[in-house]
Amino acid sequence: MSGRYLCLALAVFLALFCAVTAQTTTPKPELDCSERNSSCDECIKNVKCYYCYQDNSCRLYPAEKILPRDCALSKARWGISCAINFEALIIAMSVVGGVILISFFCCIYCCCCRTSSKKYDKEDAKIERAREERRLKHAERRAERDAKNQEIRMKYGLVKEDNPYHRFDQN
Repeated sequence: MSGRYLCLALAVFLALFCAVTAQTTTPKPELDCSERNSSCDECIKNVKCYYCYQDNSCRLYPAEKILPRDCALSKARWGISCAINFEALIIAMSVVGGVILISFFCCIYCCCCRTSSKKYDKEDAKIERAREERRLKHAERRAERDAKNQEIRMKYGLVKEDNPYHRFDQN
């Protein structure tokens, strides 16, 4: 029981510590981005900023609008490197997203097919059991028929010898 209280106390301490450290003042991103106008590499180190080659300025990324409107996409740089423009980044991210979606749906399809193949496996096993039962019944009926035939032969003296070949007497 004391272990639970220790874990609870540790969780409360971590929550309080995170709350206290989160309240520290951070500079406004607008000021931070405008101070990074020296180069593209300096600007894109901050994820909240993008660099526009149209007027060589570092700007705050408009997260609520998704795409920057005040700079042409071919002139905007953000994220990975200054060598990749925003258009290429959008195309690459779309392709990667499409591949991930297609892979996801293929996995779902394969899982559904495996589930249905298990259904067919059950049906195949059921059919195989029925076939085996029919084969056993047929063998049982054949044995009964052979026994009846043997009784009739014995009754009328037509018994088959196990070995149809016999020796001739030398007399």
